[in-house]
Amino acid sequence: MKKGLRLWILLAISFISVLLVVTTLFYLLISYQNTRYIQKEEGNLLLRTGKLIADDSRVLNALEKGESSDELQAFSQKVTELYQLDFTVILNMDGTRLTHPNQQQIGKPFQGGDEAPALEGKEHLSTSAGTLGESLRGFVPVFYQDKQIGVVALGINTTSLGSLINKSKNDYTMALFISLAIGLLMAFLITYFLKLQLHNLEPKEIARLLEERNAMLNETKDAVFVVDLQQKILLTNHQAEFFAQQKVANDEQLIGLKLNDIFEDLGQLDLSQKNEQFYQQAGQDYFFSAAPIIVKNSKIGSILFLRNATETLFLADQLSSTTNYATALQNQAHEFMNKLHVIYGLAELGAYEKLNDYLKDIIQPEKELISRLAILVNNPLIAGFLLNQRQKFLEEQSHLWVEITPEIPKTDDPKVTEQLLNLYRFVEHFLFQWELPAEILLQINYQDQRLQTTYSFVASSEQVASIEKQFSTLYFNNTLEALNGTFDWHYQQDYLQLIFKTDYRGEIDDHHFNFRG
Repeated sequence: MKKGLRLWILLAISFISVLLVVTTLFYLLISYQNTRYIQKEEGNLLLRTGKLIADDSRVLNALEKGESSDELQAFSQKVTELYQLDFTVILNMDGTRLTHPNQQQIGKPFQGGDEAPALEGKEHLSTSAGTLGESLRGFVPVFYQDKQIGVVALGINTTSLGSLINKSKNDYTMALFISLAIGLLMAFLITYFLKLQLHNLEPKEIARLLEERNAMLNETKDAVFVVDLQQKILLTNHQAEFFAQQKVANDEQLIGLKLNDIFEDLGQLDLSQKNEQFYQQAGQDYFFSAAPIIVKNSKIGSILFLRNATETLFLADQLSSTTNYATALQNQAHEFMNKLHVIYGLAELGAYEKLNDYLKDIIQPEKELISRLAILVNNPLIAGFLLNQRQKFLEEQSHLWVEITPEIPKTDDPKVTEQLLNLYRFVEHFLFQWELPAEILLQINYQDQRLQTTYSFVASSEQVASIEKQFSTLYFNNTLEALNGTFDWHYQQDYLQLIFKTDYRGEIDDHHFNFRG
């Protein structure tokens, strides 16, 4: 069996089964209704014919006399043939036949027992057996001058009635087979069309593709949104739901929402551009890209990718900081040898006063920043970041003083370093939004596997007013939570302090050194 035939057979059987069940039930229902209709019409025909016979003068005269005649027998036979009946019998009030298709039965009592209501003046229909077999019978009382004088009994044999019904059924049966033939053809055409629409895939293959798609969407680190032409969200993954927590409640469904319900500034983005775009929201940086969804050469929507730029920027900044730190240490090694030669030369010449001035110059914190960082910060990533951050502030005409008490050890968890530097970058982003003060004091204190970081500087009232909004974003809270940290701030006499307390598991015990530079 061919691979693609299984679904074809499954769909064909499904459609054909439904078609057969529906048409069979419809045929049976029509047949039943038709049988009842024919029986009812034949019964009405018997009663109407009986009324005509009951008003005939020949019948009235015969019943008045109570005698049968050849004229009455011929009349009843003519009515039987004319209306295609099986018998027409005229009874007197004793139930004795005055006419009958079999002349030998004339003068004998009517058989079947169902004539009694008619002898009492009631018109009715019944099914019973007589000398001619089982038949459908109609009884009509005959009245003369408001007095009942007899009964007209007419009948159609059930065999004849069945033949009439079967003849009617034959027309429906032909229609049934024609409908089935058309239905079967349509079923095969529909199954073939559906098979093509499903790209010749089997149900198991479709289910597998769906599960693979869901796994890829939910396991990727990018937030993925699938939208239609009206920018209504049709599909998302877990990262997209996490991103949307900034704007919607946790229990709110994203499906059906518009993009502008999720993105604060959709005007930053061009959905028709495939190239990566930079997007910022809630103090967080993202790389955004979009791709059209084309079906049969027609665009039906777009798929949007939103990648957190923090890790990328972190690696770039880390590389820059590490490069600067390594270069500074390399330069320091050369400078150290040069300084030794200068010191040796001044001592050899006995220029002690110049030697004293030279030593004072080279031991200034500004001159010894790199070496002191190398001694007191055993985490090279943090040391490189502090050196790079200090340089950034100097470029903006602001002096960053750094106090470290005591030594900061290495950490056994690289995630802690990453989250801590993300926290420092967030503060840096906050400071660079405003005009930088002339001096900023950064104090880092390590004690009992915890770091306390304090930024102190002169701040404006606008900066203080924006603290609650800036430091209440989801990104900041998640970063702080990852470090099991707390945040506090104090503002007094134009002097602002931002205080962070975070976990920092060091590999060595504290040493009682301190540094300011």
